[in-house]
Amino acid sequence: MDKISTVFKKTHNVLREKIRNKRMGHQSNTAAQPGEEKTGPNSESLRQKGAGVHPQSPCGHILKFPNLINMVNQCLKQKSLDFICPVCEEQWNWSQVRGQLLLSQAQTVVLETQVNCIMQDLPDVYKKCPVCSSILRRPMDSAGRPCPFSSCVLCPYTHHFCWSCLAPWVFPDAAGFGQCSNRSCHVVATLLACETVTDSGSSVVGCPVFRACPECYTLTTPQSNSKYTSCLECAHRFCYICLDSETECAQREEDPYLRPACKKPRAERQKFIT
Repeated sequence: MDKISTVFKKTHNVLREKIRNKRMGHQSNTAAQPGEEKTGPNSESLRQKGAGVHPQSPCGHILKFPNLINMVNQCLKQKSLDFICPVCEEQWNWSQVRGQLLLSQAQTVVLETQVNCIMQDLPDVYKKCPVCSSILRRPMDSAGRPCPFSSCVLCPYTHHFCWSCLAPWVFPDAAGFGQCSNRSCHVVATLLACETVTDSGSSVVGCPVFRACPECYTLTTPQSNSKYTSCLECAHRFCYICLDSETECAQREEDPYLRPACKKPRAERQKFIT
């Protein structure tokens, strides 16, 4: 009698699992129909967890969500942004992978933070295209050496840019190797690749170790324990956080010298062409 009860229970569980999978498959098919919106209480759950969703890869191969997220986690753990199809080994760009993950906004922010940290730690390996912001790996020449310039195949038109400063790479002579169009290439390269201030007691923690003077582009570093710094070349004084002049920045603060933080967001790493 106990054996019959056990068999009945197992059979009941199998049937219940089949019914649940059938319902989830129906919800996935309904969501995939063009011109219709996904409705119902389980729609958000499906988008966040990827339940019953089989994302379509850029090369046409289908990966189940657990396999896709496992591949992404493995790459990020190894500090790699080389996402490769496990079937045909075609290279996938991060934007293509991110579009398949079907994660919530909060989960996407977490992954984007990890990706940005990897790019910051490996500036000689990964860069963002200055036109479409796709993440690119540095190309190698025929001898296996890093190329000084790169091009993005994901942009609607072909363009070449300097790997160090992201400025356009020009070819004045068709037979030559070309050159960077930026006279400040070495300065911008330093600004893009330098480390950040990690001292928790600094008023400019999180900012790049080097900033360029907004007036003359001379490299400078934080001075004393203030968010304001003076250019040693032209004496221009500016906020190391937002890059506005001291006068403009101080106008936003009730007491800027007692309030080390800046009301404006931290300025991004500087890049310019001279």
